Amino acid sequence: MVSWSDLCSDALGHIIGFLSLPDLQLFSAVCRNWRWVAKQNNCSPAEQLPWLMMREDASTKKRKFYSLTEKRHNYIDIPELHNQCWIGSSFGWLFIVDRKFIPRLFNLFTRECYELPLLPKFEEEMLQKRLVKVVLFHDPSKKSDFTVLFLYRINLTKMAVWLPGENRWRCIPCMDHVADAIFFRGNFYLACSSDLFIISDVGSNPTMKLVMPLLLSGIEYLVDFMGELLLVERHLIINLGESRHHFHVVTERFAVHKLNLEEKKSFEYKDFGDYAIFLGTSCPLVVNSQLYPGCKRNSIYFTDLRIKLYPELYGCDDIGVYNFARDAVEPFYPPEIFHPLAEPPIWLTPNVNKL
Repeated sequence: MVSWSDLCSDALGHIIGFLSLPDLQLFSAVCRNWRWVAKQNNCSPAEQLPWLMMREDASTKKRKFYSLTEKRHNYIDIPELHNQCWIGSSFGWLFIVDRKFIPRLFNLFTRECYELPLLPKFEEEMLQKRLVKVVLFHDPSKKSDFTVLFLYRINLTKMAVWLPGENRWRCIPCMDHVADAIFFRGNFYLACSSDLFIISDVGSNPTMKLVMPLLLSGIEYLVDFMGELLLVERHLIINLGESRHHFHVVTERFAVHKLNLEEKKSFEYKDFGDYAIFLGTSCPLVVNSQLYPGCKRNSIYFTDLRIKLYPELYGCDDIGVYNFARDAVEPFYPPEIFHPLAEPPIWLTPNVNKL
């Protein structure tokens, strides 16, 4: 009989294509040969819903992930994330920053890493609060000449862009608060306090140009929904906490507007059909709920904003799914599990592609 550890690499590589990411981790732990095949194989794991990446386990130092597909936690040892601050992801790449203010793009599934120029320095204890969002022009797994747009907060939210081959960030002048940014139809778009802007001349002299006015009344997200640009507003409410002595900020509902860039008008949008949107500090994700059992159609899954009056009491607990049909927020994660404000959960999708 042939030993399981001696199965040919072609057969093992074919099997990998049917495994979810947690099962792929278990596959890698069987023996040295299987681990080598998993590492060399560029086949993506079986498609699944985005994961929630959470804080390290204090005792094992392993990173905790929550799988919506399997409704369970998985623990993965990722030494590259030890003592790192992260601020969301784009195309499955994490944006991480160490204590020396050196930013990196890191793919935890392939272990590829790009070191970027030094960031503007803040107080170390304010690092997590200063970093807002990172948006990529292209997937670094597919094109090495990707561009990075970085949002950071000093009084108002500011912007900087990094171009491939450069050793510094180019600051983009902005006198308004930037609520969100997105790469859409070959350009960067910005939702500011009352207007939508486009960034022109990114490669030479990046400047902001007005596209259309916006009527904003909540926390804003820009979403590429099947080739249409949506403005999603997140409305918060202040509740009296369980102790009745502390106020608690939570999400009440969402409102969605379709932006017509040609006519410079917006229209209310109430039905995603079979699709669901995932929002947080990472770039938005749109998935077809029919492909994933348990995923709720016409819904928005969201993570915490880190807007807390009593962070030590509540942590990052504003996590849920908004059902448009019922106009109600529902839980999808055990509410009794505490998450510190310094390490908010973020959405992450597996990206195992390599150049």
